[in-house]
Amino acid sequence: DIYHYDFFDPRTNRFARFTMFRTDPAAWRLDGLTYADTVALERRAGADGLPSFTWIAHKGWDRELSTTIRPNAVRTSVEYTPFGERQLSLEPPAYFKSDEPDADRMTYAQLENYVALLQASGSLNVVPYLVRLQRKIAFPFVSLVMTLLAVPFAVTTGRRGAMYGIGAGLVFALIYWTALSIFGALGSGGWISPLLAAWAPNILFGAVAIYLLLTVRT
Repeated sequence: DIYHYDFFDPRTNRFARFTMFRTDPAAWRLDGLTYADTVALERRAGADGLPSFTWIAHKGWDRELSTTIRPNAVRTSVEYTPFGERQLSLEPPAYFKSDEPDADRMTYAQLENYVALLQASGSLNVVPYLVRLQRKIAFPFVSLVMTLLAVPFAVTTGRRGAMYGIGAGLVFALIYWTALSIFGALGSGGWISPLLAAWAPNILFGAVAIYLLLTVRT
């Protein structure tokens, strides 16, 4: 058999827009094909009554092809059968799995397309990628926020020494990365929106920077 699908989510073992071509290797012909909007590995009762995992196709159709060979012609008939749900015999999930794409190495457009595929497949694991997608927009503003934070300390460095400014910068950088991890985890877990998870560190540290700029003594 030959498989074609738009997307496979290895975390949930779910296909999107799946097509299976059934072939006859001996005759080199197509015997039929099965299409389904989604195919998922689900827990069902087996023939012995015990629960087992099997591939279930949802919202699709079968096309059975039969060929009649005559002396002067070859005739092919097609039998079309729609279905709401049916069981498929496929290879185990490991056969279809490959390395997941690294969101940090993807461009914004690549990650956006990948998120769209996840959403179209009905994947439940799209939220972490939405957080990373929003973070690709928010992260370039880190340099601006850190620059605004550095200005008040640069003004007061003369009175407290250079090591004070360096130490304060390291502390703020450590706190920022900690906040970035915490808000990222909250966003990935669905506790806050992906937009807020990506922008919250910049908003908080930007507010602190503005406050220090307005209150610093020159």
